[in-house]
Amino acid sequence: MSEQDQQQGRDWLAIARDAYTSSTNYMDANWRKRWEDSVAMFQSRHPADSKYNHELYKHRSRLFRPKTRSVVRKNEAAAAAAFFSNVDVVSVGPENESDKAQLASSEVMSELVNYRLQKSVPWFRLLIGALQEAQVYGTVVSYQYWKYKERRQFETMVDDMGEPMLDPMTGEPVIAEAAPLVLEDKPCIELIPLENIRFDPGADWMDVVGSTPYLIRAVPMYVADVKQMMQTTDRKTGAAQWKQLSDGDIRTAVQEFDTLRSQRENRREDPKTENNAPLTDFEIVWCHENFVRLDGEEVVYWTMGTQHMLTDPKPLAEAYFHGKRPFVIGTAVIEAHKAVPDSLVQLGSQLQREANDIANSRADNVKLVLNKRWLAKRGKSVDIPSLMRNAAGTVTMVDAIDDVQEVNWPDVTASAYQEQDRINVDFDELMGNFSSGSVMTNRKLNETVGGMSMLNGSASLLTEYMLRTFVETWVEPVILQLVQLEQAYETDLVVLSLAGDKAQLAQKYGINEVTDELLNQSLTVRVNVGMGATNPETKLQKFIMATQTYAQIAANVQGVDLEAVRKEIYGLAGYRDGARFFKEGNDPSAGMLQQAQQIIGQLQQQIQALQADKQTEQMKALADVDLKQAQTVKTLIEASTPPSPQLAQAAGNVG
Repeated sequence: MSEQDQQQGRDWLAIARDAYTSSTNYMDANWRKRWEDSVAMFQSRHPADSKYNHELYKHRSRLFRPKTRSVVRKNEAAAAAAFFSNVDVVSVGPENESDKAQLASSEVMSELVNYRLQKSVPWFRLLIGALQEAQVYGTVVSYQYWKYKERRQFETMVDDMGEPMLDPMTGEPVIAEAAPLVLEDKPCIELIPLENIRFDPGADWMDVVGSTPYLIRAVPMYVADVKQMMQTTDRKTGAAQWKQLSDGDIRTAVQEFDTLRSQRENRREDPKTENNAPLTDFEIVWCHENFVRLDGEEVVYWTMGTQHMLTDPKPLAEAYFHGKRPFVIGTAVIEAHKAVPDSLVQLGSQLQREANDIANSRADNVKLVLNKRWLAKRGKSVDIPSLMRNAAGTVTMVDAIDDVQEVNWPDVTASAYQEQDRINVDFDELMGNFSSGSVMTNRKLNETVGGMSMLNGSASLLTEYMLRTFVETWVEPVILQLVQLEQAYETDLVVLSLAGDKAQLAQKYGINEVTDELLNQSLTVRVNVGMGATNPETKLQKFIMATQTYAQIAANVQGVDLEAVRKEIYGLAGYRDGARFFKEGNDPSAGMLQQAQQIIGQLQQQIQALQADKQTEQMKALADVDLKQAQTVKTLIEASTPPSPQLAQAAGNVG
């Protein structure tokens, strides 16, 4: 501990241990069971407390109808269509549209972020995986950071003639350290399993990351990586060198068994727990990164499990230059005043259990109808194996015919299928799923195209609402932190130059170089997805309709605020304000009016040119008439003998 901490009597290791223990106890008592059941249902397995896991049901039908998995997969497909139908994943805009510096910064940052999401960050897998976790667990947690890795290099010093320099004492070539070789220099987004994150359960549901007094990230690491961290310091991010610990101290952080991780692995052997082998470089130990806020002071430090300190506490702004906790917690379902809401899978869990029960009961009934049950008198000589085989053409030996009695079962009635259909409809209505089963059940609806549209429309609305919730709570905050990472850590000249060229800074703003001052502007982030984005055909129709409507109003209606009209029209079409579709200056409506004025000016010039041509043709026609008249007069004069003085004078004038 530092001298100040000793004076204040703070034991940071005890603080981290108490926070981890109390949050873990609450999670085990309130959240873990729900998460484990949701994982089982997502993987089409019966939860641990299901009767189908009991020994009494060992030989009965234990099917699991994958209704839950089908809904999650459908929503993932809808997200893929909504998020990746545009070339640019996100749009970055200025907070003040009249500030040219912010405008230039927003265009450069937009190109930078889209480049990183396409080249450096596996954005498709991350987004779909995050949406999957949000639907299964109810909460998704991600960690945004800058990954920098370099390798030391050495070179032989040479003189002005290019010859190796020799050490005068030893005569050996002089070796000096050269510029390091950069292996990795990029932003990273990492999904954190819920069992590896701890926060205060009483945190504000509107902002869990910002309101919790502590936040702990448990990180599984190889022993070799831990020892390397004890020897190096990250020069770019400022990460401190870890304290030296013995193998025995490191060994204390090996045991970290987790039931949720075991459930997700389908009860296979956990690869991240102790295997009783000697401590080797490839053994996994657990390190904790602790974010603690006390007396308004935010500090960050690492511990080896909860047993040993790895670093001294340091201010958050020194560890992460943007000064914010590098985490985002998002959801797919909103429940007021709950830090961890129920997931989509949990909402439909009871209907999923009921659907399984009816299907399995019906299957058992069908099997009993096809293969009847028999009653055999106890103590009688009855060929029991023959009855159990129940094969066609076989003989069952008995002493008396009444020693064996057939048990008849009535066939499955229509009520079993009708009940299944109604449960399917309830499940689809709750989860926002449009399936062929729902169409087959609602016969009157599937007989018309309008009825099909009604079913699909209501289901799409719930899917789009879920996606909008996911965007607001996770996607946009993650992209905003990615922008802040780019502002704080981006130094790749090639990437910066490429972004500047794509943004056309020189042509638009006369800027030839991307500087830190240009990047560090106040910006906003918009994700290019909105309501109505799950159906590409519908999305295109809405876009065309909005654009045509806006163009008609701009051309025919005088004295209106075109910017307000544009925001209203494109907002109703599901595109927020539609600002990203207009690139003509700061005000899209002003650009449209300027373009219209240019077209009008060109038309006026064409009219003037036509009028000038018409006047020229008229003057030429009049000149031709005058010439013909003059030639006629001259002929008459020459024909007169002798010519009179007046005619002679007129002939001279004509000439």
